[in-house]
Amino acid sequence: MDGSDSPPAQSRRGEMAERIRAHDWTATALGAADAWPPSLRATISLILGCGFPMIALWGRDLIQVYNDDFQDLMGSKHPAGLGQPARACWPEIWHITAPIYERVWNGETFTFEDALYPLFRSGRLEDAWFTLTYSPLRDEAERIAGILVTLVESTARVLADRALRESEARFRAELERQVQERTAELQASRDLLKATMDSSMDMIQVLKAVRDPAGEIVDFRWLLNNSTSASRYGDVGGQSLLERNPGVIQEGIFDTFKRVTETGQPATAERRYAHEQFDGWFFQCAVKLGDGVAITTKEISAWKAAQNEMLRLRDESANAALRESEERFRTLASLIPVLLWRSDESGQHNSLNEAWLTYTGQTLQQSQAGGWLEAIHPADRDAVSEAFRSGREQQRLIEVQQRIRRYDGQYRWFLVRQAPLLDTEGQVTQWIGAAMDIHDLHDLQERQTILVAELQHRTRNLLGVVRSIAHQTMAQTGPSERFREQFNDRLAALSRVQGLLSRSEQEPITLRTLIRTELDALGGGDFADRIHIAGPPVRLRKASVQTLALAVHELATNARKYGALTTEHGRLSVTWRADRDDQGGGNLLIEWIEEGISRPREEQSPTRRGYGRELIEQAMPYALNAKTHYELGETRLRCAIELLLGERFGQVSTA
Repeated sequence: MDGSDSPPAQSRRGEMAERIRAHDWTATALGAADAWPPSLRATISLILGCGFPMIALWGRDLIQVYNDDFQDLMGSKHPAGLGQPARACWPEIWHITAPIYERVWNGETFTFEDALYPLFRSGRLEDAWFTLTYSPLRDEAERIAGILVTLVESTARVLADRALRESEARFRAELERQVQERTAELQASRDLLKATMDSSMDMIQVLKAVRDPAGEIVDFRWLLNNSTSASRYGDVGGQSLLERNPGVIQEGIFDTFKRVTETGQPATAERRYAHEQFDGWFFQCAVKLGDGVAITTKEISAWKAAQNEMLRLRDESANAALRESEERFRTLASLIPVLLWRSDESGQHNSLNEAWLTYTGQTLQQSQAGGWLEAIHPADRDAVSEAFRSGREQQRLIEVQQRIRRYDGQYRWFLVRQAPLLDTEGQVTQWIGAAMDIHDLHDLQERQTILVAELQHRTRNLLGVVRSIAHQTMAQTGPSERFREQFNDRLAALSRVQGLLSRSEQEPITLRTLIRTELDALGGGDFADRIHIAGPPVRLRKASVQTLALAVHELATNARKYGALTTEHGRLSVTWRADRDDQGGGNLLIEWIEEGISRPREEQSPTRRGYGRELIEQAMPYALNAKTHYELGETRLRCAIELLLGERFGQVSTA
């Protein structure tokens, strides 16, 4: 193959093919691309289709043309390095490469493994190691027209695999032997592609598809086989792949070659493969070439063996550390009176301390694979199982209260927490759990709840007694109907406040709840489309609830009897906003606005400046340190109450 029928570089896909097509080559020694010789076009087509980093240095100026894989090695020198002379692009290593280039111009080929090159490519000079081959490129007259450099950066491996130095030395010796053999072959070669292939220490083969009458690929035949491949397969030119090597079907290699030929998508794979001539690990790259594939295969058996040994040593060290950690955990857990356990990432296999086994009466075997649930109260099991399942899925702290059966059958309340332990990659390796007996505290809290409920009940009863006494007194003294109505309403408001306070341990009292409760008690539900309530969640402290509730009650009562809710077009808006500071305090502004009042408020409500207004303007500043502003117009009422958030009033909460 002389390269004349190879597809031009412009037909290749990928970033570098596009850059080569768009580059102004007339500004370089190569001249216009449409005047390039077939040998240069074939070389560019070869490097663009290869899965390894390759760069062609053409002409005495060593003009650079490289493929997509090589651009990653260029660093900050890309894309300016395309079409640039090698000496101008790599001045920091010219003292190394110049003698090599000169000898390659004289017909020699050089291959180096893990060669050190100080490169300036990321803003600073750094050491880099490469395995690379320098080989001459010949034109149609068999004159040397350029240099092909095939390389793979091995910096990471050189720095990481110091333990493999002895193996690398054997590889280096073998590489030097192969370089000498390939050099002799290259000097007599008349086929540019064959010479390039033979310079590689990897197995390089070109296969042509064999199709049936329907166009289906049924086999491949060898077209080219480099020396490394021939040393393993022998002379296989023109032979059938399936007849010579039927194992490629079972290994999936044949299907891979078909897919690459049909789709044009390259394929790489790392696999262990057994053949009649060899048995080892190989890294293989296949690319489409015409109606067939070009395959590059590198044996990595020694590297895999070293890798497996390193993994074995790592696992052995990790297992030893785990055994030591288990022993420390058992020793520590046996000294702590709290129930402790440790489980794997799935929560199935547990290591429990003596306190758990003694308390529950279970054996270690009985507690495995979910057996510990038998010690949980039947009424708590579903909730506990769900909490542990959800916690493990979300990799978060698990906290539940549950009853655990003692060895004598008695159930006691425990506070249970289980936390994940993560590795350096953020993956859960195990769970650590603890259960603390809170039975006495739990009973005390229940008794306290009962006492609070009883106290609130008695308070409401006392308010009822006060109301009854007031009614009897009014019956004897003959008070006005207005006094009876207002007195009853205010007592009812106090009763509703007591109801909220009685449930405050289970349901925290919020500003929205308090406002909605008062409006609903006065029939606010009938005016839902005319009432607007909005503001952030604000949790109220118990000491501030009663005063604020009475103020809201007075405003709501007047709105219902004299204000916005007495007209068809009236509107009531209750809004609040909070400005918080870094210490958790701040200001809260509540605005009560009535729109659409039919007549001047002073005419409708002669008592408007009575108890309610005094409560807002005098009592609230004293009791809650509030700032109030009360403004009454002919058609509008605005009442603004500004309070300090914090320990005295309440706090903004997302609850």
